[in-house]
Amino acid sequence: MMARMELKGLWIAVLAAAALALATSPIAVAQHAGTGADAGADADAGADADADADAPEGASDATRVVRIRRVITLDKQRISWLKGELASRTRWFEDLATGMEELGDERTKKGAELEALEADPKADPNEVAKLRQEVEELQEDYDLFDTQTDLALKAEKTIREQITALEDKVAKEQHALGRLTGKIPAELPKGLAAEPAQSDAASEEAQPPPLGVPVPGVPPTLPPATDDKSSSEMTAAQLQAKKVLEQKELDVELAKQELSEFIERKRALQLQIEFEQELEQGDHKELENLKAALAAMEARLEKYREQDRSKERISRRERGNRDLEKFIKEAERTLGKRAEYLQSLQERLAHLEEAQLRITEEVDAAQAEAEKANRQVMWLQSPIHPENIAHWAKERGPRILLVIVAALFLLLFLRLSTRRIARTVVRSRRGDRSEGTGRADTLAFSFQSAARVLIVVFGVLLVLQEAGVDIKTVLGGAAIIGVAIAFGAQDLMKDYFSGFLILLEDQYQLGDLVTISGVTGTVESVNMRVTVLRDLEGRVHFMPNGNIDHVTNRTYAWGRPVFEVPVRFDENVDRVMEVLVEVAKELSEDPAWKGATIGEPDMLGVDKFTDYGIVIKFMVKTQPDQLFPVRREMLRRIAKRFNELGIQITVPQRLIVRDGPDGEPL
Repeated sequence: MMARMELKGLWIAVLAAAALALATSPIAVAQHAGTGADAGADADAGADADADADAPEGASDATRVVRIRRVITLDKQRISWLKGELASRTRWFEDLATGMEELGDERTKKGAELEALEADPKADPNEVAKLRQEVEELQEDYDLFDTQTDLALKAEKTIREQITALEDKVAKEQHALGRLTGKIPAELPKGLAAEPAQSDAASEEAQPPPLGVPVPGVPPTLPPATDDKSSSEMTAAQLQAKKVLEQKELDVELAKQELSEFIERKRALQLQIEFEQELEQGDHKELENLKAALAAMEARLEKYREQDRSKERISRRERGNRDLEKFIKEAERTLGKRAEYLQSLQERLAHLEEAQLRITEEVDAAQAEAEKANRQVMWLQSPIHPENIAHWAKERGPRILLVIVAALFLLLFLRLSTRRIARTVVRSRRGDRSEGTGRADTLAFSFQSAARVLIVVFGVLLVLQEAGVDIKTVLGGAAIIGVAIAFGAQDLMKDYFSGFLILLEDQYQLGDLVTISGVTGTVESVNMRVTVLRDLEGRVHFMPNGNIDHVTNRTYAWGRPVFEVPVRFDENVDRVMEVLVEVAKELSEDPAWKGATIGEPDMLGVDKFTDYGIVIKFMVKTQPDQLFPVRREMLRRIAKRFNELGIQITVPQRLIVRDGPDGEPL
């Protein structure tokens, strides 16, 4: 039984070594896959030629087509070779898994026998030692199987991923080839060329990629170009520059698209290199595992020789070790070929790096040309360009000039006709105030100020509109500013509202003598915001209309100076009153003062008795602007007439008594 178990362990070890060597041999894989011994060799030999498959700088499109076709052919051969290797890897993984399972069952069985034998006190110690050695060898073989099976599984997974990546790479290369040969037309970016109409379903199925995200095989899209100017408003030079700019922008987008596709192809090559590196690492581990198996087998052979086993058994072990050495050499040769293939891929990647620099330079050059064309368009469309100035003056100058002339004419008409219109309106209204009070001047001044502002504002807006400025934007900004000013200047709005009521109610006019907030003066100016007063000393007072809560108008409609004349108690009061009335009539009949007074004087008579005499009171009604002149003239004439008639005017007197040296009044 021990001899049978030794043979079983040797067969399993040799089977594992053969499986490991066969799994790492591309030639053997190709034979198992039915592709012939030359398939793997052609794939390895083609790797060197694949390194220069990308066209160098300055190569023609025909050269690029030929070399891309060669790349596609080599990649397809590599895919076919990898599929054969994958099939072989799959079969040998199953064989390794089966052998590992049988070896595990045998190890479990021998372990149970060893435990039972060790528990028997009558057991032969030599037999126990041999059985323990057998279990240890089975465990060592099981570990070798476990390592190799795990490496085979990882290699199988890597090959599957490599096949998928290569198929994707071939698709990208075929798309690039179709672009070069014209089988796949170059799609213009959206917004730079007209696109055929498509149904809603088709548009939903094929949504364009997001802006700024390059997708291989799909041209990048641009937002539709917008221009404030219509084609009819552009000059021939501007239209030509615009077309040049659109072409340059199209060249930039196509160059970016080509760079994006190139980067994707380069990334596919990098991924292929990563897979090959991973397979190379797996091959190194498998080779190390094979060498470990050979070392274990040689150690067992030496042990068999020391135990003086049969020559036939030792001969079988020697043949197994020689076969294992052959498999190891074959694995080393395969590993060398994989290293050569990986080196060829690295060289090709270096060529792609150089080609990427060239394509990047082309993109930069296209962008520089587009920026230059854009600057040219901006200069041709600049308002300070001589042709644009001339075109603008020709197209818009007459209308702007017409608006300015109309505004100036309205301002001139307003200046010449406002006062006349106001006087006509004042005459048509019947009221207590006369035409000479300044009502017309006040209304004319206020209306002229408001109308001037409106004419200037509308004139400026019309000029801006004719100049090509979007007036809606200006009005929108003015509305926002107006709201902000209204919230921040409530007192100003109060001034304007109060001024409107003052003018509407005709509380005072230009030239009126008024008292406002304790300040007395003549109204020099009044508008909807402020009233300007000048007092007797010539000082000017600016009174905001919003602060005016009480107004005393001394010259509203008509005036009436009141005279209080004090005379002695011994004077004839009737005679004095007749003299006063006579003086008032003489004033009203004087041609120099004709029209200054209104009607007959109003004699009130004796008003009161005082300590210093009798006070006679009378009044004279005058025009509103003649109150003070009439008062002063009446006082002058009364003083002169009283001196002529000997009538004495009494005034309050104060008697001062001074004591003499002796204390008696002086």
